[in-house]
This record gives sequence, structure tokens and C-alpha cells, in this order.
Amino acid sequence: MSGHTKAVNTLAITNKFCFSGSNDRTVRAWSLENGYCTGVLDTQESPVLSLAVKKNVLYSSNTDGMLKSYNTTTHRSIQSFQGHTNKITVFTLDNKENLFSGSSDCSIKLWNLKDSSWKQTYNAHSDYITDLISAHKSSTLYSSSVDTTAIAWDIESGRKKLTFKGHKDWIFSMLLDKSKKTLYTSSQDRMVKMWDIRSGSCAHTLFGHEYGIVKMILNQNILYTASWDGRIGVYNLKKPRQLPTFLEGHSGKIRTLSKYGDYLYSGGNDCTIRVWSCKTLKCKAVLKGHKKPVTAIYIPNKNLTLSIGEERRIYRWPSHHVVDSNSKQELETLTKKEKQKISLKRDHAYDLGSKIIEKQIEININGQKFKVSSKLNILEACRKVGFEIEALCYHPSLGPVGTCKCCIVDVKSVSKQSFQRACACATELWEGMEIKTDSPKVREQLMSAVADLRKKQKNRNLLSKMVGIEKVNNSNHLMEEYIKNGEKRFKKSKNGKKQKKKVIVADENDTMLDNLIERVSNKFIDTTNLAIQVDHTKCIDCTRCIAACSNIQGMDIYSYDPPTTMNDFNSAESLMPAFNTKGKFLGDTLCISCGQCSLYCPSGAITEIDHTQKLDAVMKSKKKLVVVGMAPSARISMSEIFKLAPGSLTTGQCVHLLRLLGFNQVFDVQFAADLTIMEEGTELLHRMNDKENSVLPMFTSCCPGWVNLVEKKYPEIIPHLSSCKSPQQMFGSVIKNYYAKRLNLDPKDIYCVTVMPCTAKKKELDRPQFRNPKTGVKEVDLCLTVREMGRMVAKRGIEFSELEEREFDNPLGFSTGAAQLFASSGGVMEAALRSAYWLQKGVEFPSIEFKPVRSRKGIKESVIDFDGTPLRLAVVSGGKNIHKFLETWGTSSFNYDFIEIMACPDGCIGGGGQPRSNLDINPLRKQVVYQNENKLPSRSSYQNPLVKRLYKDWLKKPYDKVALKYLHTTYEPYKYSDQPQTDENSDKFHKLNEGLTWKNSYLILYGSQTGTAEKASLKIADKIRSLKYKVRIKEMNEYGQPIKLKHEKLVFLITSTFWDGSFPENALKFWHKLKELQPMSLTKLKFCVFGLGSSTYTQFNNAAKNLDQKFIELGAKKVLEIGLSNREDKNGYLTTLNPWLKDIQPLLKKNKKSRWRK
Repeated sequence: MSGHTKAVNTLAITNKFCFSGSNDRTVRAWSLENGYCTGVLDTQESPVLSLAVKKNVLYSSNTDGMLKSYNTTTHRSIQSFQGHTNKITVFTLDNKENLFSGSSDCSIKLWNLKDSSWKQTYNAHSDYITDLISAHKSSTLYSSSVDTTAIAWDIESGRKKLTFKGHKDWIFSMLLDKSKKTLYTSSQDRMVKMWDIRSGSCAHTLFGHEYGIVKMILNQNILYTASWDGRIGVYNLKKPRQLPTFLEGHSGKIRTLSKYGDYLYSGGNDCTIRVWSCKTLKCKAVLKGHKKPVTAIYIPNKNLTLSIGEERRIYRWPSHHVVDSNSKQELETLTKKEKQKISLKRDHAYDLGSKIIEKQIEININGQKFKVSSKLNILEACRKVGFEIEALCYHPSLGPVGTCKCCIVDVKSVSKQSFQRACACATELWEGMEIKTDSPKVREQLMSAVADLRKKQKNRNLLSKMVGIEKVNNSNHLMEEYIKNGEKRFKKSKNGKKQKKKVIVADENDTMLDNLIERVSNKFIDTTNLAIQVDHTKCIDCTRCIAACSNIQGMDIYSYDPPTTMNDFNSAESLMPAFNTKGKFLGDTLCISCGQCSLYCPSGAITEIDHTQKLDAVMKSKKKLVVVGMAPSARISMSEIFKLAPGSLTTGQCVHLLRLLGFNQVFDVQFAADLTIMEEGTELLHRMNDKENSVLPMFTSCCPGWVNLVEKKYPEIIPHLSSCKSPQQMFGSVIKNYYAKRLNLDPKDIYCVTVMPCTAKKKELDRPQFRNPKTGVKEVDLCLTVREMGRMVAKRGIEFSELEEREFDNPLGFSTGAAQLFASSGGVMEAALRSAYWLQKGVEFPSIEFKPVRSRKGIKESVIDFDGTPLRLAVVSGGKNIHKFLETWGTSSFNYDFIEIMACPDGCIGGGGQPRSNLDINPLRKQVVYQNENKLPSRSSYQNPLVKRLYKDWLKKPYDKVALKYLHTTYEPYKYSDQPQTDENSDKFHKLNEGLTWKNSYLILYGSQTGTAEKASLKIADKIRSLKYKVRIKEMNEYGQPIKLKHEKLVFLITSTFWDGSFPENALKFWHKLKELQPMSLTKLKFCVFGLGSSTYTQFNNAAKNLDQKFIELGAKKVLEIGLSNREDKNGYLTTLNPWLKDIQPLLKKNKKSRWRK
């Protein structure tokens, strides 16, 4: 059924006709009998979004906010409904003469169908409407919105009856079960909630899906859900606590779900329609033909199925395919596919298994042709085929930045057919791309970049010596290795002669150094944080620390303040490190000591505080018994210090390694992990069984980074933290209080050392709670990271071939598989459930492997049947995910019983003290964790015979008096030396914006990835204020709905361009919402755009250009030509900004609004 010239958005079905609405702004009528077009109802002013039929009238909604009605027999227009100011996202008809419409202008309107009059407006939502349900008997209208709420309205009065709050993300759809007085809402937060429509309370929450749930179908006591995770969930509503049965087969997002008779029809991004039997829950047929994702399926009768996708045509399918014998062979093939686990990454092709078959393209590198994945950037592609390119600022886990300029290459432009320079880390591949990594221009650029780095570090080192700061020795100086490799990248020039290396150094008497002495005294090396030290003399301005702290951990401790002239190193300002901690020492900030910044720092500027020399001194004195314990994840990554894959060293070889390093006795911290589980599992049962005197949910407390975050930022959670010490501290407590007595030694004569993947453990052992209150003896004396172990191994010259199998010493030398799970996110939860169930029931947990918590997702949720009680669980890892998870803390929607939280991504295997890697190595480490756990003879902590003996000889019972004294602790809110840290720029903007609105000030909106655009925005604001005008400044994402810009009179839009031409992260949300606005919707607005970019990127200033063009399309008046600055200019962005600012003054004077003057 072809005829539309653009994509079809919607269908409406009658007995004889099918009506279609399209982006080509037409409504067409089609015969169901033969599929022929019988006429075009109307050519409208904007694309048609939705259609509905009632009696002989067809209703349509458009993107211009208008509703129209047509006679389905004569195809003539009847009337129009006008009142919305933006596109109508959804409308519904009830059994009376009423039509309800919801719009992206956040309002709902009630219309009388007889005369198209506007009867009522319902205003309460703060974002656009996603679904409407009318219950005319109870005179109630239900609405849902992107603002995460659903509301019940009284139809006549327009007043709110109830508000349904609880979802964490926008609601996709609703279902109303009138017989059971239940409203179902599905959301982007992966949950379905069942609401009592009488009280507004949430009766049940249905879990199971991994991505948003877009469609629901209710059939008696069965609820079918379609999700973006590519699965259909089948929920038994009689047992809402049970996880659903999943129908799997789609290899992409499911976009639509329909039901006819005993069959379900699903369509999605894999361009197929699957037909499922509701009885057998098996796929009966696969309908192939769509070229683009399927968006809607309609079944007019048993003999016909209609479907539409992101295409210009309507597909007709004979419904007899579900019983056609020709489909049996296809069914058998499909069954084989279903047995394989299908990966859900978008826009990939798949084979019968889970292996991704990525699109391959041909590229040319230095005259050689290669086939590589289209998903790679130039840097990754070159490295994959054997061309090593250095990149200091790039890491695959952080994304490209493009500041070091070491990865520069020549790329042949598609448009100009000539070579131009590009950052390899920030340029994606295209078919036939030609790349040169060794051209004369590239050589010149690389040597210049290396010289600049050497000069900057040399000058900073000289400066630190002049102000009397002793330079810290650090053998882990990765930048030197990078620079050496970079200089080796070109051994000879074209004439065969070695190229001279010009390295610029600073004169010690240079006056620019003298000018800085006062400003930098005692600020170059910061050791105030007991776990991490910052040596500013080694900073190369790569901004990796900022990306790790902000993008991965969400802490925003570091800020970026680059010199104004990025290429002018004669400036004293350029010697100051670009990254800083906002005017505070690191120890005085909200830093949780997770060490992710040190994990990604390539130059050694940020490292763990090194304790190897301190340990060497203790060992050489031979006055103490030096014992060591090795953490679960440390044995996984220890092999990486020998440049081997994770897990290549057996546990026995790790024990031998520790003995060769000089430790007197080698114990297993996994023993203490088993002990932790016994205590934590018992504590959980105690809280569940004594809810009156205890608080739920209970959070795990074995991660010191998480505990630091609670004490510094979320002190209200302290009562919910488990009182159990971490495995490290339990290990130390057993050594100093039990093992010392067995040896008849004074605890101070035992030196207890741990090997950990974590930097925060270094700070944890210094907590006052972990010292003997009488003697001051610490439970753990010293903590080494795996990286420090690597330095000790290198210093001793130990080779991998020397290592043999050895056993741990007893009585702390045996552990179970449950303790091994501590290495990975979700492991503590899984281990605790195994033992808690046994402690409660006396039998083993039904499913010893708890798969829902084993994925790499940052936030995992599940509900299990725990001896007849539904136990609501959550597992969270990574600081940014923690902040997102705790957004609803304290609300009724935060409904959990037991929560495991780890500060680092993927848990301890991604800890800040792990070996550095230029790969995303955590999946490999995680795989080894579960392989090792599966091999151990005992897999539950209660099965550990040495733990049983410890309770018999010393502790007596878990969570009893002795255990509470030695194995449990307390927490308290962090006490700041001054006012708690806040975001410096946010405070500044708050003061700038105080008392200002769109009525009395101009507006600056900025998008910044590294901070340069933010700095430029502040300069523009200073300029406007110097002219005696008022101005507000905001991040683009903070502004809210862009439609509100129609109230502004003049807005300055400042944005940088990130990576492949995209917007910065703090502007992406604003840009996507801006694209949803209708043309000519901002006609009263005046605007101007200033862009910041680098000509080394192929998409130079692309974001600013797109912004400028979009505002023109929206009808806004451009009052100043777009400013496009280039970071490569001698004075950086100021080269363009300064003349651009001069043009602002006459522009402001033209405005006659005197009330805008100060």
C-alpha cells in the first residue's frame, strides 16, 4: 500500500477502510479488500501524528497542535479543534461526546465533539503528555507524562483527584483494570507499577526488564509487556512478586505489541514482526519485509494484518501464516535461534549465536588497505591493524578529548579531496577513508606536541624547586614512556636521515617563574588526602582526571581552567596546571578517595600515596611479624603486573609471590569476606524480623568509598548502613585480637598488611574506630594497591617463571566461592543471600547462582521469594549510578529491603588501585571471578570450616556480643574544617542569577565539555554587566523546556563541539528537546551564537552551526553573525571572541527596555 511520500505515522481502521496519517501532511483512505487508495482526505499544514475513528467520523492530530475531523464516507472535513500551542502527543475519545487531547505544551484539553468547543483544561504536569485514559462512568480521566507522574482528574471540574508518584523516569503507557480498581503504568525506569485507583498507593511493582517498557496488554490475570531490551515479559498477576517469563527472539528494541485471539504480534528495530502463541509462549512465525524499524501493528480481522514502520508504505500480511504449514521449517530454525542468547546492541547484524557481526568497511592506512569495524575511530583502527599511535588524553572508557595532540594524523577530506589534519581519537571512520600517520606535517605536529609537553613539565618542575618543594619520586611516570614511544614513531625522514629532536627547556632565571612563586607555594604537591596524592608538576592538561571524576563517578571534584592561549607557552598562566580542586586541598573536598582519577592519569600526576618504602623499612628492621592478606580481586589482576591476561596467575602463585617479597606469613582476606557474610547475613535477618526496632533498607558497608560518600554527602543514610566492618578491617581485627593471642604476641608486634584493588582502603585503616581505644594500635597497619605490588615486584626483579604453587597459612587460609564473589559488583549481595537463607531455613538457597545481579549494568534491581517473603533487592556500582539511584531516596518510590553499593564501576575489579590498562578490561576480570568461584568446593560462607572454628573458639555466635565488639563499627557525618564544598560555578551563577528573570535580564545558555565554553560564557557575562545590563547564565540542560525561550527577548548561545561534531553532555538534552519544537515557534526571540572548536577536528564547530541553523528554522531573529573560534589560533578562542564582544555593545543599545539596565 504505497502512496505517501514520507513516513507513515499512524493508522485507523473501520470495517471497510484503513486511514493513514503521514509526515507528508496527508491523510489517505485505503480499501481493506484490495489495498487500493480510495482518496486523499486532506493536505494539512503539518505532519499527521495520530488518528482515531468514532462512528462515521475520523479524528486526526497534527504537530501544529490542531485536531481535525472528517466524514469517513464522503472524506470531507467537518470541523477543527484549536487551542494547543504545541504538538498533540496523544488524544482519546470516550463513550460520551468528549475528546481529550494531551500536548507537549504540558496541558490536557477537553473538547465537545458536537460543536468542537473547548470545555476544560487540565494543568498540573510539567512535561509533555504520553498517555490518556477516560473512565466515563466514574467521571475520571487518567493522564501520564514525561515528568514521571500519572494523575487522576475529575472530568467535570478539572481538579486533581490523585497523583501517582513513584517512577524514576518518564511513563510510556497506562492500562486501566476497572474490575480490580487497578491502574498499570509502564516506564523508562524498567518497571511496571500497579496502583490502587481508590487510594493512589502502589500495590505492587513488577521487575525483570533491563530497559524501558513501551507497551502493555492485559488479558485477565496475565500482563504482557514489550520492552526496549528486545523481550516480551509475561507476568502472572496472581503472583506479582515472581519474575516474568520472557519471550526472546528480537535482536533489537521492541517498538510495538498487539494481540488478536490467542496470538501476540510484536515489531521492533530488527525490522521483523514476530507472531507468538499465548498458550505455548513460542514464536509461530516471523514476518520479514520491512526495511526499517516496525512502529505499529493493526489486526482488522482474522485474515489480515497491517503494519507500518519508519517507511512510506503500509504492509499487508495474510493472517493465515500462523497456521500455514510452510512456516514450520522457519519455526524450527527460529527455535534454534531462541536457544542462543541474543545481544541487544542496536544497529548490528547478528548470527545464530550471541557474537556480533559488525559492519566492516575498507580504509587505507599509509597506502595499505584494511577491513575494520565501522564502529571504531581512527586511533582504535590503527592500533588494531598494527600502527601504534600515541594518545595521552584518550582512553576508551572516557571517550575522546583531543587536548594532547599526540594522535594527530592526516585524513583525506571527502568534500575537498585533499588531506587535512585530524585527531585520530576523535574522528570516526568512513568507507574508503585514506589515513597517513607518517606524513611530514604529522611529524612536525607530533614533535611540536612532545616539545610542548616536555617544556611545560620542565618549567613546572623548576618552579616547584624554586618554591622549596621536594619533588616526589614516582617510578610510574607513564608520560615519559608515551613521549619516548612518540619520538620513536618516526625513525627516519624521507631522505633517510634521522630527524633531529628539538626539545624546548626553560631558563631557570626566567622572570615568568618568579611571578608565580607566591601563587603556587605549597600547592604543587597535595598529600592532604590520605589515599591519593596530586603532583601538579607532572600534569599534562589531558583532563582524564576530570572525565573520570565527573563522567564516571559524578563527583565533580576537579575542574578545568586551561590557559587562555592554548599554544602560547611563554605565558606564566600556562604553567599552572589546568586541573584543580576548586581552590581547596583534595583532603578538604567531597573526594571519596575512590582513586578513579589515579587509575586514568597517564602522567603520574595523580597516584595512590606510595607506602612501599615504609613497608621496606619495617621488613628490614625485623622487629615485627609482618603478615599480609590478599583481597579477592587482587589475585585476579595480579597477573597484569607481568603484562599477562587477568587470572593468568593462580592463587597459589600469588601466595608464592608474596612470600618472595619478604612477608612472614601470607593469609587470605577471602576468609574475612566469609566472616563478613556470616555477620551481614545475620544482621539482615535481624532487621527483617525486628522491623519495629530496626530500619530498612539495609545498605552494605564493605566499600570504604561508598561509606565516605554517605558520611560526606548522604549522612541521613548512616542508620541504614550495615554495622559490619569491611573484610579488610575484619581481617585486621582477627589478626590483632585473636591470632596475636594464639601466638602469645603483643598486637603492636604484628605488622598487618593488606593487598587491595582500592585506594580508599588506605584511608579506611586510619579511621579512629579501627584503632584500639586504649593502646592506639591499628587493626591494619598498611594497605598496598596492586600497582604498588607491581613496583615492588619490578624493584625485586621477580620473574613470572619463578612462581610456583604455594598454600595460604592457617588459621586464615581457607575461603569459599561466596568470598571470591566480593571481587565483582553484585557478589556481596549474592553471597549474603546464600548464607542468610541457610541461617533462616537451615537449607541451601534454591538457586545458588543469582544471575540477576551478575550483569554489568550500573543499577540492577530484582525481587526474590525469601522464605515466603518478597525481598526487594538493588545492586549499584559506580559513583554516577549511585547519585542517580539515590535521587528518589526518602520518597515512597524508594522501596527496597537490601542494597549493595560499590563506589567503583563493576565493583572491586574496577577499583582505583588496579593496574592501568588502555582497554576496557573489567569484563575479562569479571569473567575470571565467576570461573574461579565455580571451581571452589565450597560456595557458601557458612560452609567454611575455619570460620566455624573461629566462632567456636572466640566469637561464639554471629551478631552476638563478642562479634559486635570486634567485627562491627559505627559511622558519623563528616566534619568539615570549613563550610562543606559546593560547586563553585553553581554558587557563582546563583549569585549572578539571583532576583533575575526573563522579564528583566538577558540570558546566556552554554554547553561545555571541558570548561572552556563555560569560561567564555563568564567573559561574555562580564562584558554585558560592564555595559550596565543585567544577564543570567545557565547550562543548556538546566534551562528546561526550550519552548520557554519564546518569553525571552535576547539569548546568547555558547557551545563547544565535542568529538565527532556532537554537543557537550550538558547541552545534549536541551538540543534533543529543541529539535522537537515546531517550525516558527520562537518568532519573537532574538539570538546569537558563539562556537568553540578546533580545526583539527573534521566537524569543526559543528554544534554551533547546527544551533544557529535550528534557531533560524524556529523563526528566531539572528542579531549577530555566528562567531566560530579556533583553539589552534595563537590566542585561542579569544582571537574570535574579543572582536565578537565589541559588536555586542551597539546591539544592546538598540534595545529600548530600560528596565534591563542596572
